[in-house]
Amino acid sequence: MISFTGVTKVYPKGVSALTDVTLKIKKGDFVFLVGPSGAGKSTFVRLLLREERPTEGRIVVDGVDTAQLRPVDIPFFRRKIGMVFQDFRLLPERTVAENVAFALRVLEVPRREILRRVPQVLHLVGLSHKSRAKPAELSGGEQQRVAVARALVNNPPILLADEPTGNLDPETSWEIMSLLSEINQRGTTVVVATHAREIVDRMRRRVIALENGRVVRDEEKGAYGCEA
Repeated sequence: MISFTGVTKVYPKGVSALTDVTLKIKKGDFVFLVGPSGAGKSTFVRLLLREERPTEGRIVVDGVDTAQLRPVDIPFFRRKIGMVFQDFRLLPERTVAENVAFALRVLEVPRREILRRVPQVLHLVGLSHKSRAKPAELSGGEQQRVAVARALVNNPPILLADEPTGNLDPETSWEIMSLLSEINQRGTTVVVATHAREIVDRMRRRVIALENGRVVRDEEKGAYGCEA
């Protein structure tokens, strides 16, 4: 599903963000990517989305060698990855349903299909009753649920979440993580980059720990186990 082989990323002025990273994430895995600030998590995410290219090494996502992608291919490649951000990134003047539908409209999905998919994914995230609300009328947790629905509406095989609970209170954070766990149980591969130590420690999923750009730990049913 996701394969990094000898991946190194060096930015201008010789700043090394990742060094010789080799790992595999299988279809249906649930993975926490952890590590202190500056460890390389953001670079890992950007490489996975093909926002960056590795200086060395090879990245394969769902059978696609990202180095072989032409610029015109990148938007189609990114349909394989649903992305959830810490700051939600919702369109403030659009309703919940319109925010989710927007992800399909940019792909020129037929209107009939949009009308079928949007209610389905809103039901999945528990927001059917808020379909006509604007983001400002929602709690932080509800806004994040909309962001998750938007990431899922195109049925991507991979869901990538970058600090999805960073702006949420503890109780709401657990609600979002429970939702991501449920989505994973339905077959979606889930990768969560996070500093949420308590969540990682209690959920006991696979943990990949980065430090100074290197993988220092990769364990099943792991704990956070590093300094934030």
